[in-house]
Amino acid sequence: MAQQRGLELKVGILIVLSLALLGAFVVILGNVSLAHGWRFAVDFNFSGNLQSGAPVKVSGIKVGKVEAVELWGGRMDPQVGRRVQVRVRVWVEDRVRDSIRQDAEFFVNTAGVLGEQYLEVQPGSWDKPPLAPGAIVRGVDPPRIDLIVARAYEFLDDITSLLRDDRALIRDFLKNGAHMVRTLDGILGDNKDEIGRLIGNLDRFTSETTKLVVDVRSGIGDPARLRATLGNVERLSASINQQINPLLAKAQKALDGVANVTDVVREGDKEKLRRTIDQLVKLSDRVQTLTADAQHIVGEVKRGKGTAGALLVDETIYDDLKEMVRDLKHNPWKFLWRQ
Repeated sequence: MAQQRGLELKVGILIVLSLALLGAFVVILGNVSLAHGWRFAVDFNFSGNLQSGAPVKVSGIKVGKVEAVELWGGRMDPQVGRRVQVRVRVWVEDRVRDSIRQDAEFFVNTAGVLGEQYLEVQPGSWDKPPLAPGAIVRGVDPPRIDLIVARAYEFLDDITSLLRDDRALIRDFLKNGAHMVRTLDGILGDNKDEIGRLIGNLDRFTSETTKLVVDVRSGIGDPARLRATLGNVERLSASINQQINPLLAKAQKALDGVANVTDVVREGDKEKLRRTIDQLVKLSDRVQTLTADAQHIVGEVKRGKGTAGALLVDETIYDDLKEMVRDLKHNPWKFLWRQ
């Protein structure tokens, strides 16, 4: 009898230990928590592979679990006033009640490269109030890796088809482009000195014109200096006229080479090239017009027309003006008192 009672006691202890181990496995593997908590919901357009029972983490610490992943299929929810595709029901422990704020962000994250997916909570800023139990918030949709791969494959397939089907067109385009670059390089290399002289003449022309305008506006410049300035402007204008026409002719040859490139360019790009060439032609016409106007102004001034011309031609007026200015400097009371 004593032996039988000892056997029954051992069997009972084994059963109790087995039940305890079973309960521990249920709690650990079944993601069961004995702590008190509260619930809220997160809406997604795409929830990835998030499943019921997935962990919920705040700052990397597990604080709850996903109770359910519901497919709403775009139905309108009058409670939030928007259409909902996927709604995730979440339970978290009371210890994070003050950590999750109203501006918190919710992400579907992955534990490792091939690990399970879980709900990550970015707590938010402390100047916002805590998230209320039962609230429904909007989550951040996870990236669609499958769509990215599919679209990348489609893009690569289009590029492959273009290189295979339009090989001759691309070859001609590159050949004409290289020819255009060589032509422009040849024009710039062969006319480097002429272009340098033209730029220098334009710089001197601008400087002389500025001095002329200053002298004319002041009205008291030296006549000999004004005559020299007008002569320089006239010579520079003639020099620019002589140098710009050959350069325009050579630029036209470069534009003819560009026309070969436009044969392999799409129709919309051809129109852009035509507008650019027209603008270059208009710009050259404006430069020639500006040069002609400058020559005309210089000629009128040299013939004695206008105030500046009178100052240049008639030195008596210039001397009278200087005498009047000198008299007013010595006798400023004449501004107020007239005899």
